Amino acid sequence: MIVSNASPLIYLAKVGKLELLKIFGEVAILEEVKIEVVDKGKMLEKGDAYVVENAIKDG
Repeated sequence: MIVSNASPLIYLAKVGKLELLKIFGEVAILEEVKIEVVDKGKMLEKGDAYVVENAIKDG
């Protein structure tokens, strides 16, 4: 298992390669990271925020 901060999530989502994180098995993100990437990203209408949100929902 790895713990990810916001930057890898944002940039991998932007280039459509978020699935690369699966090579590490389980990926953990802190609630603060989820807020920064998903919640604030959606408020700023960033498309990658929705990609990350869907990835979180899909496990």
